[in-house]
Amino acid sequence: MYHYFLIFHSYYRWAVLFALVSQLIWLYINQRNNTIFQIKHYQLVIVFTFIYNIQFVLGWLLYLNSPLVTGFWSDIASGVKNRQLRFFGLEHMSMMTLAVLLINVFTLTVKSKINKNGFRYLWKRYIWITLIILSSIPWSFSPLTSRPNLR
Repeated sequence: MYHYFLIFHSYYRWAVLFALVSQLIWLYINQRNNTIFQIKHYQLVIVFTFIYNIQFVLGWLLYLNSPLVTGFWSDIASGVKNRQLRFFGLEHMSMMTLAVLLINVFTLTVKSKINKNGFRYLWKRYIWITLIILSSIPWSFSPLTSRPNLR
């Protein structure tokens, strides 16, 4: 089952990245034009959040079944010295959990910005979230750990 989750998680990341970049562009354009944040915009933010939460759940299912993570937690002293084990056992999941937690918190708090400038609020926060996510993906060119971009 782990192998199927890994493949789906790997391919679904591209949908998540597309959604994230699309959302960033949408937020930037609307905050630059001083668009008033309305309920229809909030509903779209919820759709984006749902996309991210699916990947988050897949990631946790992988984490709980991963032989790399099991290896990391079975000997933490050695695991923190091994870049691959440390990245997948600790860094990747910690940073992605933080990013999705922030996404969910900001999705809930932006509801109070309806009929105000919620776009500026989200834009400032999503820049940081995007940097957290992009720095925590195991890219094929990453110095932290190297995984194929497509499995």
